[in-house]
Amino acid sequence: MIFADLHIHIGQSLDGNYVKITGAKTLILPNILQVAREVKGLSMVGIVDAHSTGVQKDFETLLASGEIKSLSAGGYAATGLTVIPGHEIELQVGEGYAHFLAYFQGLEHVKQYVKALKTTTKNWQLSTQRGFLPIDLWLEAVNKAEGIWLPAHAFTPHKGIYGNCCPRLSHVLPAMPNALEIGLSADRGMAESISELESVVLFSNSDAHSLPNIAREYNTFEQVDSSFGGLYDLVQNKNKQLVRNYGLPPKVGKYHRTYCLNCEKVVKPPAPQLTCPQCGSGHVVTGVLDRLVSIADRPIGKPDASTYVHQVPLRNLPGIGPKMHARLLSAFGTEMAVLHHVDSSDLVRVAGEKVAVWIIKARRGDLTIEAGGGGVFGRVVDILSP
Repeated sequence: MIFADLHIHIGQSLDGNYVKITGAKTLILPNILQVAREVKGLSMVGIVDAHSTGVQKDFETLLASGEIKSLSAGGYAATGLTVIPGHEIELQVGEGYAHFLAYFQGLEHVKQYVKALKTTTKNWQLSTQRGFLPIDLWLEAVNKAEGIWLPAHAFTPHKGIYGNCCPRLSHVLPAMPNALEIGLSADRGMAESISELESVVLFSNSDAHSLPNIAREYNTFEQVDSSFGGLYDLVQNKNKQLVRNYGLPPKVGKYHRTYCLNCEKVVKPPAPQLTCPQCGSGHVVTGVLDRLVSIADRPIGKPDASTYVHQVPLRNLPGIGPKMHARLLSAFGTEMAVLHHVDSSDLVRVAGEKVAVWIIKARRGDLTIEAGGGGVFGRVVDILSP
């Protein structure tokens, strides 16, 4: 089974230059590979700033040292971890701007893609810059470089294509994507309330801007080769059934419900709330749930547990501070091992009964969450009785 987080940013390149301005300085390529493999327990990562001139040099440095090696089917091997180079770009579609992701076989394909777009973007060192070109020309560049493309964090009000640009992808895109990234404030049940996504492969990724946030959302793939070629076949063949998502409960997402900028509060009444029910103001950040209820053509239901698991990251659970986190990793190896595989009796032995209960309930998705909104994350507020 492959554990994959396909949306990880670079804070700085090894030459000390910024890549993701809002990213942590420790978010450099060697650190990402080490944390993803040895702390998180991932087996595939997508680096979405491989377009950056500095990051490309970092890849070349690691290739020269032997820390990563090219895979025959595309991507790079880093001692049990597959690395897929990619790019996140901002493009105008419909009446707004949205983020898109592209992934490629290797640096030469990335460079071919960048060369085709060179004049359309102002700064190729920095992350997630705006591309001044129509979406169809961007897709042409991705396809010529034999890449994969998909909308990023599609439902968020901040640069999500459904949240910011359109009620239907078919209204604004020249072709329907084969895949889509759900984003932190929604889950598969919410996404599938839009019928045009019936056969689209759905991914949950972290969009990590710091090392601890790697794998706060991730996917498992079965019967998929751990390479770019395996990912390409999965997407091109729309093998949706091979993907299982592990995502934050949507209420934890910082854009889940509408937030009134006047009252500075998350709305409480049932969705959709597109204005503030308390003061009547339209000066709001529309929540993902509220937006989806207003545009869905199917009822929003709970996702099937066989395809989507609500899971709070280990470090976000009560009782798991730095010392307890270190104790768990020392005993069991990685966060994936703790969250998925370790027997409850072993958890009790190492962490104590209270912490073990939190972990088991997180594993089952049995947590009570206070909803987030307006850029403020929701939080775990209670736990059901064991």
